[in-house]
Amino acid sequence: MALNILLLLLLQIAAPSLAQPCGGSLTDSGGEVTSEGYPNYYLHNQDCTWVIDARGGLASVTFLDFDLEQPAGGAFGICRYDYVEILSAGESLGTFCGNTSPGSASSDELLEVRFVSDNTFSAKGFRFTYKVQGAIEEPSCGGILNDTDGVVTSPGYPDKYDNFLDCTWTLPATPGAPVTVTFTDFETEAPFSGLTTCIYDYVDIYEDGVHLGRWCGTEKPDDVTSTQLLRVRFYSDGSVGKRGFQFVYEYQDVVGYTTVAPSQLPVTVAPSELPETTPIPATP
Repeated sequence: MALNILLLLLLQIAAPSLAQPCGGSLTDSGGEVTSEGYPNYYLHNQDCTWVIDARGGLASVTFLDFDLEQPAGGAFGICRYDYVEILSAGESLGTFCGNTSPGSASSDELLEVRFVSDNTFSAKGFRFTYKVQGAIEEPSCGGILNDTDGVVTSPGYPDKYDNFLDCTWTLPATPGAPVTVTFTDFETEAPFSGLTTCIYDYVDIYEDGVHLGRWCGTEKPDDVTSTQLLRVRFYSDGSVGKRGFQFVYEYQDVVGYTTVAPSQLPVTVAPSELPETTPIPATP
């Protein structure tokens, strides 16, 4: 018995502890994902998020195997060491650890699977499948930005954009590799005279589900740098089009690694062509 315990401790100590780039956007209609090292010990110091966009349909995940470090305080304790969290449109659906599997979850917006491990004790890890049903394959604008850097413009830029647009560009979270979004040009329909509230045409920016602000007229959005998932939403009403906007984004180098685009991160099914995102409701 003592020998078995000693062997387990030695295996834990020998387990890789250097954080690796992980997670990414799952853009196929279905596939399978495992933790790094599965079915052996997963890595320490991980913070990985896999993002599945429903694209106007229904995104779902089903966990087929699940074994993480036990929670603090025993089987019914709090998951604060190694855990998996499921989120829908930025809202947590639950946090899971030990042998308590997340089971299945679904969302008609953005579905995220986040895995965090600390620097001690690992276990077998997990395996889940995902699928997207009823997706709209060719929305007019928006999408998941999977490149290391790029330039995004409103539809028709620098000519007037169309009415009745609702577009969302998603920049996946990449822990250790912050992304910066900078607007280089901006003009939308201005607010009603004497008011500062943007109710006609506007841009919203969200960081990990938190609304950072709304901009319209000629006031450019603030620069944003984050390692969390970012979303840039553009809405236009039924009248008055303007020049629109242009923004650039760039993922900085991962410490100790060369720059890795979100679409090239490991432990995901190879991405197909980029999909578009589903519009998200505006925050009042």
